Amino acid sequence: MKRRPIAVAVARERARRAAEFLARDERVRLVFLFGSAADPDARSARDVDLAILSRPPLELDELMRLRADLVAAAGAGLDLVSLNDASVVLAKEVANGGRCLFARTPEEETDFVVRARSRFWDWKPFLETQWRLTGERLAARLVRGQGDGPQA
Repeated sequence: MKRRPIAVAVARERARRAAEFLARDERVRLVFLFGSAADPDARSARDVDLAILSRPPLELDELMRLRADLVAAAGAGLDLVSLNDASVVLAKEVANGGRCLFARTPEEETDFVVRARSRFWDWKPFLETQWRLTGERLAARLVRGQGDGPQA
């Protein structure tokens, strides 16, 4: 089901309420808004993407329960991801383009941003190779006419 765009002011208000709710949980160390609602030039957003860092890291069932509670408290259209096990690329995207809505301490925000950027630059040569090879394989499949469906 495709979501309707929402006004960016509405999305940011939902994110603010969500961050206040998440801050009540002592395990939550950071809350970032990222994606279309964090874009300073955006007029509308597709949804509200939130990323959290927790100590200790949340298990998947705990994260899903927290998301359900969050939707009940702050409204629908909220997506919640854990930065504890985020990919190098997602962590860098959150660090570079996200807005920190809550930090238990300023040092935790700084530490996350520095670590996310450092990890990305450490992995960048490998990621570029992977992306290049993936692109080449996709191009070869399309040339052979195999790009229309799942491969056996």
